[in-house]
Amino acid sequence: MIASVQRSSLSGEVYAPPSKSYTHRAILITSLGPGGSVKRALLSADTRATVSASQAFGAEISLNDDSREVLIKGISGNPQTPDDVINVLNSGTTLRFCSGLLL
Repeated sequence: MIASVQRSSLSGEVYAPPSKSYTHRAILITSLGPGGSVKRALLSADTRATVSASQAFGAEISLNDDSREVLIKGISGNPQTPDDVINVLNSGTTLRFCSGLLL
């Protein structure tokens, strides 16, 4: 057997598989900063509860269900006091993260 090796380079993008756990974290972290986008988000009832909670403390968020992209204008570290309770629906992850954020 004769093998030949040549120098080459790689380029491109690698996508992590959609994850509810990662999506919760990405939405909250992006909401706390100046903002940005979360691409290929797993949009479920639980992660939508996290979007709603983030909006309650002042983040401006828009969802694109077709592309699974979440566009966020964050709060830059200054959460607002919500006008009402934050309804996390049945999302234990949203409850856990938000109760630690807003104390």
